[in-house]
Amino acid sequence: MSVRKFGIYLCYAPSVDLRKEGLGRYLAAFLKGAAARNDVKFTLVCPSWSKQDLYDLFDSENVPHDSFSIRAPEKRPLLLDFYHWYLNRKTKRKKRKTLKSFFLELIGRLKENTFHYVEKRLLNTYTTSDLILLGIEGGLLLLLTLMIFPLFFIVFFPLLLAFFFVHKLKSVVLGRSSKYIGRFMKMVHSPKDDGLVLRLYRNMELMEGKRINALIDSMHDISAWYCPTAYWPEFNKIDAPRLMCVPDVVLRDFPVAFSQIGGDRTLSTFKLLEEAIRTGDHFVTYSEVVKWNTLIDGYQISVDKVSVVHHAANKVDSFINIGGLPDNEEATSHYAKSLLMSAIRKSNEQDYVSIFKNKNVDFIFYASQIRPNKNIISLFKAYEYLLRKRFVQHKLVVTGNVSVMPEVKEFIVSHNLQHEILFLHGLTMQELAACYKLAGLAVNPSLSEGGCPFTFTEALSVNTPVVMARIPVTEEILTDPELQEMTFFDPYDWRDMAKKIEWALHNQDILLRKQLQIYDELSVRTWSDVVNEHIDILERISGLET
Repeated sequence: MSVRKFGIYLCYAPSVDLRKEGLGRYLAAFLKGAAARNDVKFTLVCPSWSKQDLYDLFDSENVPHDSFSIRAPEKRPLLLDFYHWYLNRKTKRKKRKTLKSFFLELIGRLKENTFHYVEKRLLNTYTTSDLILLGIEGGLLLLLTLMIFPLFFIVFFPLLLAFFFVHKLKSVVLGRSSKYIGRFMKMVHSPKDDGLVLRLYRNMELMEGKRINALIDSMHDISAWYCPTAYWPEFNKIDAPRLMCVPDVVLRDFPVAFSQIGGDRTLSTFKLLEEAIRTGDHFVTYSEVVKWNTLIDGYQISVDKVSVVHHAANKVDSFINIGGLPDNEEATSHYAKSLLMSAIRKSNEQDYVSIFKNKNVDFIFYASQIRPNKNIISLFKAYEYLLRKRFVQHKLVVTGNVSVMPEVKEFIVSHNLQHEILFLHGLTMQELAACYKLAGLAVNPSLSEGGCPFTFTEALSVNTPVVMARIPVTEEILTDPELQEMTFFDPYDWRDMAKKIEWALHNQDILLRKQLQIYDELSVRTWSDVVNEHIDILERISGLET
């Protein structure tokens, strides 16, 4: 049996953790679907810095290695290695205790132990003589402290004086060169927001693109190439049949909001995206909405150049379900609760979650990155209303990084929601599945997506009901009128969102029963079907161009 070979082009930035990206999870699901085909082999070509990250992604998603191969230029840029070395060194230094933190920790422990001792002695005090004895012990301890303190001062005063002198000298030197140091620190800590770094990275990316294309030119056994996103115009320089996926163009739909959080980076990314679409040959999207509204009407792409391949049901139950035991459901529930506690420990509110022990906490769950199109502030307004006015006792758990959009953090602090809305960033697939399973309700308020959000099938795969925004891509897939009435809310009206969430929390069984019927229908379509449809398109464009 002959094996047909197709290539997948990737050029993610060095800082991208594909395990946290929707496109990364889509790629993993795609390759799992390809594993069912013995007559097809996919070869991924990526930058030198992405090879190990791809293996980490596929291992986390349980993608069999025999379903793909990865090729990349051999050596990484030295500048990138130096940057990673610096970050690792900085991380290690953070973990070291400073002199100040050492003394503060020592004083804290002494104070805590003293209070514990006094509490224990008071609890064992039954007579007046016991109380007098305790007072004598306290007096002796105070006298000892007064005797030791002068010795302590004599020994450590020169050290403190030297420390103060060095600190003062450091502040003077740094003050005179603060302009340059500030620029350097911005480059190190927020490289994606610095214009110089963006130019350096873009040039590094162009050089890496040339190395990737040279590698591709030597791969004569590849019939056609597929690119899973539209941010890499270098893909169009491949001298072979090419198919580019355009999931969405949210930068075009929300230009002001994205520019406020990305600056130069957003403008640069948008230019690359438009160049990639403008110079592309054949395209595939996840929905008819993106095909017609974005590519055909927005970019005047010919109808015969654009295909649509809908998602299959994306499930998370395999990451958490336990089998082969007398009570599988009980074992799975116990496992999920332990994973939930592990996930909660990843919250940015460490002082709160470090003492959080409630494994049976009720919560609403939204799995998403924090971006302008995700409509996160409207969700927070709806939740705050439910919490304060309707007395809903659920917490809200979100998987995004709170530091991405300043207004998100500002809303949380100004409404005193630090302990009610938890941001759990960097979850494993097992932790994500546990959050879905234990949530009372999953929610997705997004204003714009490339296809029907994974939220619907991911939540229902572990029997959790869902409410979602009524947007064209969800209406395209979830067409049942009764289901739409029970599931959808107006994403531009936070009050309607709150009303739907409250109704769903009070009618979970009714909502789940209806949604599971639709879920079973959607589950008939598999990721093997998605792969097969892509292969049909790749073969068709290969036939047209050979």
